[in-house]
Amino acid sequence: MQSDSISESLTYVGKEPDINTLRYAYEQTTVELESYFDLCRTSYDDRRNWWAGKSRDHRKHGADAFPWEGAADMEAHTIDERITRLVSLFMSSLNRSNVRAFPVESTDIPRSKIVSSFLKWMVSSGYIPRFKREMELGANYLLERGILMTYVGWHREDRRFLQRLDLNQIAEIAPEVVELISGGENDDELVALLEATFPGVTKKRAKKALKDLRKNGEAELPIVRRQIDAPEVKTLAPDGDFFFPPYVTDPQRAPYCFWRTYYTAQELENKVLTDGWDEDFVDYIIQHYRGVSIDSIEREQEGRRSTSLTDNAYEANELIEIVYGYQRLIDPEDGSEGIYCTVFHKQFTGNEEAPGYAKFELLNGYEDYPVVVTKLSEDSKRLYDTQTIPDILRGIQNQVKVERDSRIDRNSLATLPPILHPVGQAPTDWGPGRMIPYRRKGDLDFAPTPPSPVGSIEIEKTMEAQADRLCGLDETSQISQVRKQFLVDKFLQHSAEVLQMCYKCFQRFGPDSVFFRVTGSPDPVAFNKGNPDENYDIMISYDVLNSDPETQEKKLNQMVALTQLDRSGRINIDSLLDAAANSIDPVLADRVLQPTEAAQEQVVNQVTDDLAKIFAGIEMPARPNGAQIALTVIQQYASQPDVAQRLQSDEAFAARLEKYAGQYTFQMQQAQNAQIGRVGTEPAQMGDIQTQGM
Repeated sequence: MQSDSISESLTYVGKEPDINTLRYAYEQTTVELESYFDLCRTSYDDRRNWWAGKSRDHRKHGADAFPWEGAADMEAHTIDERITRLVSLFMSSLNRSNVRAFPVESTDIPRSKIVSSFLKWMVSSGYIPRFKREMELGANYLLERGILMTYVGWHREDRRFLQRLDLNQIAEIAPEVVELISGGENDDELVALLEATFPGVTKKRAKKALKDLRKNGEAELPIVRRQIDAPEVKTLAPDGDFFFPPYVTDPQRAPYCFWRTYYTAQELENKVLTDGWDEDFVDYIIQHYRGVSIDSIEREQEGRRSTSLTDNAYEANELIEIVYGYQRLIDPEDGSEGIYCTVFHKQFTGNEEAPGYAKFELLNGYEDYPVVVTKLSEDSKRLYDTQTIPDILRGIQNQVKVERDSRIDRNSLATLPPILHPVGQAPTDWGPGRMIPYRRKGDLDFAPTPPSPVGSIEIEKTMEAQADRLCGLDETSQISQVRKQFLVDKFLQHSAEVLQMCYKCFQRFGPDSVFFRVTGSPDPVAFNKGNPDENYDIMISYDVLNSDPETQEKKLNQMVALTQLDRSGRINIDSLLDAAANSIDPVLADRVLQPTEAAQEQVVNQVTDDLAKIFAGIEMPARPNGAQIALTVIQQYASQPDVAQRLQSDEAFAARLEKYAGQYTFQMQQAQNAQIGRVGTEPAQMGDIQTQGM
């Protein structure tokens, strides 16, 4: 292909996509990324302890067996253990982290707090389907393959269900159909109306339905129901699902990228209904391109199906490969940029029966590709020049395996030493219990057992400790702790970018409002998606030291000590309470903590109820919380003319009220005395409430 025509096709938007150019770019991209794919295959095998000639009994067999047939060939899970521990740490950090939305402009400030609550709800409630599962898979990809890619979009899915409907049910959907049936109108008009009313119904089914309705008053007809209308988050394998050009340094500046995925025939047919895919394209692809061969490295978490490295692919006869081609294209008329998506098959360019693509559209509202990309190591500008945890630990794991194999082999020789015998009386061999020629006459004897090397176990422990330090899992090393926090921050930053894109998608494509539960509130509230121009910086933060109960307790005690030194009220006690509760258990904190405004309102309502009962002659005890607010309510209550008048005339009522207020005053004095005892000076006055003379 001419390079000029390729460049133009990949730069400027036209009325239709250039399928030939897209196919060529896709094929070249996958070929040029082969070196990175090979890195991923190696990392995949190292983590799972796969190597050529591996047997299920963990012994060496065959002509290449060394040092003997049946020698030890053990697994060493140094790499997998560290990756698994880090993934657990990442997910624990995500589960216990604090999600906050910071306003970018002053106009965004009023909604920032409720947006933060909404984001927490999106993650915890399942509003983003499989969010945490996808992020767990992403954590594995980041550590094992060095790159984490996450697709973010909005997913609407309608499903057709065959349902038996009677005339009353049909009247709710299309009353004109029932009217025409009862009016005895001609069948052709009714059949056409049924076809228009029930999407996907064939003329044959419509005629049968009409017949059944007239005969039985009911018929089987397809109805469409919306199954999904929510953000969509998918972790993409960087070596099998999503591809950027190999020279890319900033993924969002790439001229194109590709997402390879697989659908069943049923899913493709549903795309015609839900996403507007070309029906002729779908029918042709189902008929001619069903069945794929998927390489083992592209199986995501499923892994290899056998121990043979030659058997590295499996056939999926019911799957069909589809490619989404994303392009950053320029409108030649005004020079404006847009993100365009073309859905195609890598082997089909179109013919008289069907076009070469299922859909070509501008991704309205998208300024960037719908994918978040993070590298494990930023030691090179190019995206695909990255390190992996298996890269870092490969040598250590191999040495651990050598030490284990050698100790097992020495134990085998010690248990069944080789037998010495005269030359020529037995074949030459080597191994536990084998017979070895010996050039002297005499009785048979056991060969001496090789001495166990001094420090083999210590060498293995040293290797394992070094692996921990390199991954930030050494609890005793400060540098290791810094490394661990660095890795957690990288993962949480990626999660925050994903969540930010989810919120943007909700603003663009979601329903006008969603009911969700605010932290501490028993009743759901309506969240309006607001102005799509709203902009927030989403942050997800977590201190890995909080995973240590002793460190967590120490930090909380330090914060409490600071409150004792706070003479001017600079510390927000409510915020401190939120932070402390979330550090202990964020899930439990969401259940037990309520917003400050709600808590204050609750105290006011409770005290107001108590005062009504006191007015009616019932003696009430003080509540355990909210003393200052309660005294304010009591003071306002006592100043009311009717209450003040009764206080002067009714000694019993005055005594009940004074006793009630005195209990709250005592609570405040206790708190103040406790602070004076700890600090040594009297704290700032919180406000005196007069209870005498009421």
